[in-house]
Amino acid sequence: MIRYLIILLFLVLTTALSVSAQQDALYSQYMFDRMLMNPAYAGSSKWMVGSLKNRMQYVKLEGAPTTNLFTFQAPVQVKKIGLGLKVVRDKIAVTNSLAATAFFSYHLGFGKGKLSFGLEGGLLNNSYNYEGLHKLDLDDPALLLSAESYMHPDVSTGVYYQSATYYFGASANHLFSSKKSNSSVGDLGAYPKNRSFYGMGGYIIEMSDKMFLEPGFLVKYAVSAPLQVDFNLSFIWQDLFTAGASFRTGDAVVSYVKIDISKNFKLLYSYDFTISNLAKYSNGSHEIGISYGIELLPPPEQKVIHPRYYF
Repeated sequence: MIRYLIILLFLVLTTALSVSAQQDALYSQYMFDRMLMNPAYAGSSKWMVGSLKNRMQYVKLEGAPTTNLFTFQAPVQVKKIGLGLKVVRDKIAVTNSLAATAFFSYHLGFGKGKLSFGLEGGLLNNSYNYEGLHKLDLDDPALLLSAESYMHPDVSTGVYYQSATYYFGASANHLFSSKKSNSSVGDLGAYPKNRSFYGMGGYIIEMSDKMFLEPGFLVKYAVSAPLQVDFNLSFIWQDLFTAGASFRTGDAVVSYVKIDISKNFKLLYSYDFTISNLAKYSNGSHEIGISYGIELLPPPEQKVIHPRYYF
């Protein structure tokens, strides 16, 4: 089983190695919504889940990124498929990005767990408001005077494996991107997203019938950006409260908490303590999220294989 999984992950990694930059929105709560990093996760549990998130990065730094996010995912268990939707608005300085993508995944029993394949596709709109720039040379011909907007297709794919005690997966994102040297500011919208790769994994350790530990990691790779790794450790108590910390290489130490207000309603908050040179100019980053889920009963004849925690 492990041999076949390694081959699948290698194929996804090979696809991703022709990247040129990392331009995806950053999330500190990805461990609670893994569909953000891997489309194969969509609909992989027996829960129909909708989530809203807001991220304010590098607070008090002018032009710092802000991200608004909506996600929805649900299984169609009788067909062994999952469906999902993601709408994300990402603003950085004078650049606004709005993306709407749909997810399709297929899940099958494999060994003692579930093997999933996923595809994400949709449209991305990038707009640039050059009038918001602080210009040192007002007559610079390279700086356009009006706003510009570009619409592009966007496709990503992934593979994901999960059992009752561990999970791992890999994804290749923005497959329609191509290499292009920008000769002018107007070319910025030609290829707004460069191919990127994500790899993730985690393991659930049962401390008692009420307490669990979940160490995990996330690897983010792009050729023109430094390799970045998140290491995280979550403490889970009675399926009601989760608290943890992450270390993101070269960027931040993160603390996060998830409170289960009820079986269906979750509240999340995280704070990034910036450790890079930007710490001199910002007060860290805040991310808040809410999730609502409805547990779906599987068909009586179907064997359901799923991890312990869903969202």
